[in-house]
Amino acid sequence: MLTATYSIVALELEQKKVRWTFSSLQHYIRNSIRHIRSAGGIDTEQLVKRISQFENYCQQRRIAVFLIPVLRKCTHEADGLLDELEKLNKASIALVKSLQQRLQLVLTNGTAMIEELCSSLEQCCLNFYQRFNREEELVKIAERVMPNEAWFGLATSFLSQHNRHSAAQLSFFLDDD
Repeated sequence: MLTATYSIVALELEQKKVRWTFSSLQHYIRNSIRHIRSAGGIDTEQLVKRISQFENYCQQRRIAVFLIPVLRKCTHEADGLLDELEKLNKASIALVKSLQQRLQLVLTNGTAMIEELCSSLEQCCLNFYQRFNREEELVKIAERVMPNEAWFGLATSFLSQHNRHSAAQLSFFLDDD
């Protein structure tokens, strides 16, 4: 029971962190869209790079790496939601690639492609928002249907990941090179 609680708290904290980070990114995107539309004077390359980095971060979170594979094995109750999340993930990756392509078009064709870029940015935000809502639903289903052994396995994976991350941080600070 304690391992389930630890795992759930870890997942919820990660969701809060990703929501906070997304909120900051969304604010940056909205401000960027306003600047792009009004003056066109914004570093769009940096904007697309930040979105791409955020997408990479999302793909490496515990919910994606650990919970979803375990939940697929434990129950079929979440299959519809898992399929929807998979579609949202693929759409998000496609949107980031589309943003990168549209950015190149904006750089070569100038302002003619600005509205398409702005529309893609807005769609990207909507996709992230929908994905995070669905992930929160998934955690609630997992909480209800996963057996204790599965939670124990998740907790072990989370702790192992945490230890590797902590060791990497420590070696960074201790490295004299």
